[in-house]
Amino acid sequence: MSDLNLPDPYFSGAAGFIGSTLEDLYADMRVFELSVPLPASVRRSHDAIRHAYIYAYFSYDLLTMAASQTFPCLELALRERIGYQFANRVDKKGRPRPAMLDELLKSAKEQNLISSEIEYLSKMRNMFAHGSDAVLNPPMFLTTFEIVTDIIRELYPSP
Repeated sequence: MSDLNLPDPYFSGAAGFIGSTLEDLYADMRVFELSVPLPASVRRSHDAIRHAYIYAYFSYDLLTMAASQTFPCLELALRERIGYQFANRVDKKGRPRPAMLDELLKSAKEQNLISSEIEYLSKMRNMFAHGSDAVLNPPMFLTTFEIVTDIIRELYPSP
């Protein structure tokens, strides 16, 4: 039980990464605060990812969990912003067919809601969603999370 307060070996420098402090991880996430007005569901999802990243200091597996939630958070932000444009779509069997991430990104790009490069985002999402044997490290996560956060900021600009 006393191990709960100790850093995961990946963060302590005992294995894997160069040592990091809890304060370092917190500082990483301060950059990704969303001060723009946006739906509560998107903010909650984004904040949960930020919290998982910080608490990965104690359990490396939370970094993988944070990464796996990054693209669903982006998809949620897109659905909240432009999902209504795809309302009432159905598949061949008459079941609702919501737009998928790639389609939402392309639509947002075509509407000039985002300027980010999007061509590779679906591939990155698939890597996280369908599993990978890659060992994720903080810089890999931060690069992806920065892109997603920037897109959310573009979707919900400050008034």
